[in-house]
Amino acid sequence: MTGKIKLNATSGGGSVSFQAPSSTGDDRVITLPTTADGTVLTTTNPKAGNIIQVVNTNVTASSSYGTTANTHYSLTPLNTTIVPVGTNSKFIISGQVSGEASANSNANIFLRLIRNTTAGFADASNIAIAVGNNGSNNTAPENTSAFHGYSSANNDSTISTSYISPYVDSPSVAAGGNLQYKIQIYLQESKTFYMNRTVTQYNTTYGDYLPSWLTVMEVAG
Repeated sequence: MTGKIKLNATSGGGSVSFQAPSSTGDDRVITLPTTADGTVLTTTNPKAGNIIQVVNTNVTASSSYGTTANTHYSLTPLNTTIVPVGTNSKFIISGQVSGEASANSNANIFLRLIRNTTAGFADASNIAIAVGNNGSNNTAPENTSAFHGYSSANNDSTISTSYISPYVDSPSVAAGGNLQYKIQIYLQESKTFYMNRTVTQYNTTYGDYLPSWLTVMEVAG
């Protein structure tokens, strides 16, 4: 018995072949669904809107960043790299940043989402995404991705509930290239941000130690 079944096109040239592996220790059975009509998708042709892959980075260890005012700091462990499967894919980014900033004055604390690309992408590397427009007296749009916390002179600021709502990114995907998404914190004043812990590490039931994570899903275009 031949190891290949060949189907010729109903009109015109070309054919499709089903070929068994060169060798295997067991029989293999591929069962088709009972749906009357349908299309069999391949690994190189997923249906638009299908989730192709999910990559997640979960961080439970605590770390600190700061203390220079008006400076961006990359939350180093909180980055996720994905190797795109398709060239027309979109990417859904979501996550959470947990932590608290020391307070020494009234100030805002901003977070921004960064896309980094390897060589071959049409898009520039290390650019802020999910940014809006700014007014004449507001924070420049490249500084923030609309996630922020606040601290006062008398109270530490917690951003333990700062979720990164799902954002759809549409970069110019290059075959074989890598995409990296990461989060940076922007400190308006000279202070320290403590990720995954409170400023004062209370050994009590209210001394929360919450995780942070960043999830990237590739969606077929």
